[in-house]
Amino acid sequence: MKSNETFLLVVGLLSIALIVGGIVVGAVLLARSGGDAVGSESKESQPVVVFVTETSTPEPPTQPVNTATATPTVVVVAVTKLSTQTVVATTVTSTRTPSKYGGALRIVSQGSIATLDPVFSLFYVVNAVASHIYESLFGWDENFEVKPRAVDNWSVSSDGMEYTFSLRQMTFHDGSAFESIDAARSIFRWREGGTPGATMLRNFTGSFSETVTIIDDDTFRFRLTEPLGALIPIFGQVHGLMPMMRAGDANRSWAEPVPETIGTGAYRLLRWVEGDRVVLLRWGDYVSREETAVAGVHSGRTISYLDTLTWLEVLDEETQVSGLESGVWDVVDVVTLDYYERLVTNPDLQVVRYAPGNRSNAYLNPQIAPFNSLRARQAIQTAIDVEEFMLAIGPQDVWITCSAVYWCGTNLETSAGERYDVTLADGSVIEIGYNVNDIDTARRLMAESGYSGETAVILNPTDYASITELGSVLKESMESLGIVAEMPSLDWATVVTMFGDLDSYSAATDWYSHWCCGNPIQDHLISGTLGFIIDDEELQALQMDYAREEDAAERFAIVEEIQRQRYEKVTSLLFGVHFPIVPARADLQFFEVKSIPFFGNTWIER
Repeated sequence: MKSNETFLLVVGLLSIALIVGGIVVGAVLLARSGGDAVGSESKESQPVVVFVTETSTPEPPTQPVNTATATPTVVVVAVTKLSTQTVVATTVTSTRTPSKYGGALRIVSQGSIATLDPVFSLFYVVNAVASHIYESLFGWDENFEVKPRAVDNWSVSSDGMEYTFSLRQMTFHDGSAFESIDAARSIFRWREGGTPGATMLRNFTGSFSETVTIIDDDTFRFRLTEPLGALIPIFGQVHGLMPMMRAGDANRSWAEPVPETIGTGAYRLLRWVEGDRVVLLRWGDYVSREETAVAGVHSGRTISYLDTLTWLEVLDEETQVSGLESGVWDVVDVVTLDYYERLVTNPDLQVVRYAPGNRSNAYLNPQIAPFNSLRARQAIQTAIDVEEFMLAIGPQDVWITCSAVYWCGTNLETSAGERYDVTLADGSVIEIGYNVNDIDTARRLMAESGYSGETAVILNPTDYASITELGSVLKESMESLGIVAEMPSLDWATVVTMFGDLDSYSAATDWYSHWCCGNPIQDHLISGTLGFIIDDEELQALQMDYAREEDAAERFAIVEEIQRQRYEKVTSLLFGVHFPIVPARADLQFFEVKSIPFFGNTWIER
C-alpha cells in the first residue's frame, strides 16, 4: 500500500576507509521497510535507514567470480524511529573493479507492476523485472540463438525422444540449493501456462512421472511422446520466461501467483511497494557462467556490478523524460518516438534502440466484410505505401521497411514470397505482395472481392503514440479502394476490450515485438487461436512441422514456406519495423537492448 510519507532517496557515499584486502563503503538509503524477509512482497509504511557496508577485491581479468567462497561484505540494518532492528541480514560479495561496482540504477517502468510471477502474468513489465530475479534453463545470445543459462550441459538421445540435463551449481535467494526437482517442477508449472510454447509442450509430453526422471540432485531426464526439435528454443524464450523456482513454489497452479519471489538470478527482491516501485539487491551468492559477457543478452556471463536495481512507476511521459534529463532516474523503459530528436541531441543521454524491433501491423478481420474475402485482403495489401505508414509514427532514423515476417537482421530473415503472382478473372496475371503501392492493380483486385458497400470499422487507439497515426493512413488507403470506412475515437483500454467482439470491426491497428513473436513457435498469426486472424490448417500444420523438425536447414525451408503462405493468404497487413527507443543517462555503460532490457553486466561510470 502506498504512503505519501515515504520516499526513496539517493544512495549516498558516507565513508571510505582502507582496510586489509579491500575498501569499505558505507551507504545510506532512506526507504520503506516493514521487516521484509528475503523475497517477501510486504507492503511498507515506516521510514527506515538502511546501512550497506561492502568489501571488495580486484576482479580477475578472465575468470568468473565464485562469490559463494568470497568474504561476506554486506549487512543491512534498519533504524525505525528510536529503535534499531535488523530487517534484512544478508551478504553481498564480489571481487570487483572499483570503477565498475556499486551504485543504484533507477529505471522508469513501462507500466504498472501487479505481480512478479512471469508464469502467472505474461505482461512485458513483469518479465522486465522477473528476468533479473529468475533464470531460465536457456536464453538468447546476441544472435538470437538459444544458449545454456541455468543448464550446465545437455544431450539428446538418437531418436530425439529423451533429453538429459545437468544443472549448474546454484543457490536460491533463500540459501537453498537449486536441484533437479526444482527445475523439473518449474518446467511443468510453466507448461500449464498460456504461451504458444507451453501449448506445444503440453502436446508433446505426458504426465510428470511419465516425462521426468530425477537422476541425482543436478541431473534429470525429460522424455517426450514424440520428437520435438524446438524443445530447447521453447525452454529459452525470453518473453513468457520459464523461471526456475523452488519445487514447492512450482507446485502451485500457474493461474495463481507464487506467494514469495525467490529465484536464482544475479539480483534478489529487496522491496516491492505496489503502485510505486520494485527494488532488487545484488545476490551475493550468485555464480556466473564463464562465457564472455555480451551486452543486453539473457545468456553467457552475468556480473551484477550495480548494488540495486529499482523500477519506478511514473505515469506521465513528459515527467519521465524530464526526470531523465535532470538525472532523477537513469533509464526510461521506452518513450514514444516523438521524443527522439529531443533526446538524441542531449549530450548527457544515450538513446538505445531496441532491435530487431516491433512490427507495425493491421489485423484484417476475416469474419465479416470486406476482409472475409481474400481478394479484398490482397487489394489492401497491394494499395498501401509502407513508407507512408512508418513516417506517420516517427522519423526515418527509427524504422525500416522489412518484408521478412520473422524480422530483418535475424537468422530467420528471408525474402521468400514477398512478391507473388495472382491470376485475375480475365486471365491476366499480376504480381503483388509487400509494399507494391499500386492503387490501380489494387482496385482491380477489389472489384473481384464481392464488396457491396458495408461499413468497415477500424479499431485504432487515440492514446497510443506508436499506433495512433497508423489509423488515419489506413482509413485513407481503404477509402481509395471504395471501402466505406469509419474510425471511432477510442482509447487503448477500450480497443483491447473490443478485440473479442468480431462483429464490431473490420480492421485493427497494432504492433508486436520480435521478443514475443519472432519465430514460428511463437507466431500468433498462424496458430489459429485468434478469431480476428484467419484460421488456416496448412499454416497450423507448418507450425507443427517446424516444432518437430531437428535439422536447421529443414526448419529454415519451413520458415520460407510459412512466409510465402502468409503473404499469399494475407494473414495481416504488414507495415515496417520500428525500433523503440530506451533513453538512458550517458554514464550507464555496456547497455544495449536486444529483447527485454537486461541490466546484468551494466555499470555506472561516474
